[in-house]
Amino acid sequence: MRRAFVERNEVKGSWAGRILRVDLTTGRIWTEETEKYASSWIGGRALNSYLLLKEMDSRTRWFDSENLLIFGVGALVGTLAPGACRVSIETKNVFSGGKGSANVGGHFGAELKYAGVDHVVITGKAERPLYLFVHGGKGELRDARGLWGKTTFETEELLEAMHKPHRVRIASIGPAGENRVKGSGVVCDRAKVAGGSGVGCVMGDKNLKALVACGEGGAIGVARPEPFFRAVEAALEKVKQSPLTEGMRKRTLAGRWSDPNSTNWDFLISCRNGQDDYWEVEKRIRLAHPEQGFPRYRKSVSACMTCPAGCMPFSEVGEGVFSGARGEGFWSNTIMDAVRLDITDATGMIKAWILANELGLDTDFATNVCAWAFECYEKKLLTERETDGLRLEWGNAEVFVELLKRVAYRQGIGDLLAEGVREASRRLGRGAEGFALHVKGQDSIEPFRVPKGWALAVATSPVAGRHLRGTSLGGSRFGPKSASFEAHTYEEQPRYVFWQSMTKEMEDMLGICVYVGTWSGAYALEPSDYVALLNSALGMDLSEDDLFLLAQRGYNLEKAFNTLHTDLERKDDYPPKRFMDGPVKRGPYQGYRCERENWDRMLDQFYDLHGWDRETGLQTRESLRRLGLEEVAEKLAEAGKLIEK
Repeated sequence: MRRAFVERNEVKGSWAGRILRVDLTTGRIWTEETEKYASSWIGGRALNSYLLLKEMDSRTRWFDSENLLIFGVGALVGTLAPGACRVSIETKNVFSGGKGSANVGGHFGAELKYAGVDHVVITGKAERPLYLFVHGGKGELRDARGLWGKTTFETEELLEAMHKPHRVRIASIGPAGENRVKGSGVVCDRAKVAGGSGVGCVMGDKNLKALVACGEGGAIGVARPEPFFRAVEAALEKVKQSPLTEGMRKRTLAGRWSDPNSTNWDFLISCRNGQDDYWEVEKRIRLAHPEQGFPRYRKSVSACMTCPAGCMPFSEVGEGVFSGARGEGFWSNTIMDAVRLDITDATGMIKAWILANELGLDTDFATNVCAWAFECYEKKLLTERETDGLRLEWGNAEVFVELLKRVAYRQGIGDLLAEGVREASRRLGRGAEGFALHVKGQDSIEPFRVPKGWALAVATSPVAGRHLRGTSLGGSRFGPKSASFEAHTYEEQPRYVFWQSMTKEMEDMLGICVYVGTWSGAYALEPSDYVALLNSALGMDLSEDDLFLLAQRGYNLEKAFNTLHTDLERKDDYPPKRFMDGPVKRGPYQGYRCERENWDRMLDQFYDLHGWDRETGLQTRESLRRLGLEEVAEKLAEAGKLIEK
C-alpha cells in the first residue's frame, strides 16, 4: 500500500470533519477532528473498529459503563453516490463477548453528516433516560424520561413534534432495548433496523433512548466535483441496469422469491428450526406468490437515501385476524423467517415485522429463538404451563406475534427467550441445547447444509452468525467463476467468500448498500466504481489494490478484537452441529450436509488467503506486518495470542 495517502492526505471533501465524543456518566461532550483517523481508515465500520480496538480494555464486559457504543457514517453518505446511506454501529457483542457490529440504512446517516458529525463515540451510563441531540457539529444530552417505555414509532412521532419546525432524523430503541433483550436493535425511519450483536441492548443498558440529528444549515461537499458527478452518473446507470434493481421494481422481492421454483427456495432456507432445508412448493406459493402472498398487500415501495432501487415495500392488510396492520418491512428476510417457523400466512408475517420494528427487535433473533421454543414444545421439552398457555405449534402466526411482545417486555416465557438460544437452552436443560442454533453464541437463522460458501461466510464472520459479511454468490475479483462452480459444492468457495467479505468492508467504509454493489444478484457497482467515487469525493488517489488492502486492514482489526476479548479460535468457525450431522431430508438437495473433512479443507484455504495460522485460526506477525498493523501484532503478542511467523 502506498504510504503517501496514509501519512499526508488532508481531510476534505465528503467528510463532515468531526467525531463527537459523549460520556453519559459525567455528561461531558467534546469533539475531535476526523482527520486524525480518516485517511488511514476512511470511515464507517473500519474507523469504528479501530477506535473500539484501541480504546476498549479486553476485560470490559458488554454491560460495563466502559463499553463503547460507536455510530459511524460511511464516507460517501450525504453525497449523491447511489445507495450511500449506511451507518455502522460497533460495540462489544452481547452474545460472543467479541466484536459487535450492526448496519442500518435510511436517512439518519446523511442527517448526522449534515449535522456536522461523522462518528459518535459513546461511553458511560446515564443515571436517567436521555437522548442525544446533534446539530451544528455539537451534541446536547436531553431528558428522555417522557420517552422511556414508548415504542420506536411513538418515540419518532414525539421527537419530531418536540423539534418542530426543524426536520430531524432519529435512531432509537424500543421496549426491547430498554429491557435489555439480547436481540434488540436500533431503529431508524421506523423500518430500518440495525440488528445483530445486541446493539439495542447496549444502548438501553446505557439509558440512551435515541440519537436525534438535525442537519438544517449543514452541507457536505466533494473534493473534485466534475469527476465525482461523472462517477455518480456512471454508477447510477449500472445500478439501474442491475437485475436485482429490475426485480425489486417489478416485485419488490429481493432476488427471485416470487418464483416458487426459484433456486432461492432450494438452498437459502432452513425450515422448522433447521430440521430440514426443503419447503413444499404449495407453501411457497401461499407465502410469496404475487397473487396470494406478500405482493398482494403491497401498496407502495420506498427507498433509502440516494437509492435508485428501493427494497422496502409498504404493505397494508385489510382482512382477517391481522386486519389493520400497515407499515414498511423487508420481504427477503421475512421469507426466511417465515420458513424457519413454517408460517405460510403473509398477513401474519407483515404484522410480525411491523411489530418487531415498533418494539425494536431484530427479527432474525426473534425468529430463531421462537423457532427453538416451537421445537422444544414439539419435543415436549416445554409444557403449555411453561409457555403461559400458548400452543407453540409450527405455522401459528398469531402465537409468533404474541411471543414477540412477551420477548420485548420479558413477560413469562419471553424472559427466557430474551436471552437468546444459547443461554435459554442452558437454563432449560432437558437436551434443548441440541437444537439451539447459534454461531459463537449469536442466534442465527442462516442455511448451512446446501450453500457452502454462504455457510463458510456465516461461520467465520467476525460478528458471528450473520451472512452479510460475505458469501460466494456475488461477483469475483479473481475473474469469472469457473464453469464447474456450483453454490452447493466446496470447491472455490473460500476465495469468493474472501473477496465478498472484502468488498463488504469497502461498502461499509463508504456507506454504500450491498444491494447496489457486489451482492448476489446485484452485479452492479464494483471496486473500480468505489475507487472513482471515493477519490473524487475525498480528494484521494487510491488504486483498487489500495482500497482492497484498506479493507483487509479493517477486517483484521475485527479478527484481532475477537482474539483479544474472547477465546475464539478455529474450533469456533464451524456450523451448528445439527447441520453437520443431519442431512437435508427432501427435495433436490436431499442428503446434503456440512461434512467435517470438506469443511476443514475450506477453512484451511480461507485462512491461507488471510495469511492466518491453519491450526489455530489466529493471525500471524507476517500477515499483520504486510497490512501495516504492527501495533495490532504487538497487542496480540503481549496477550500471547500471536503466531510468530
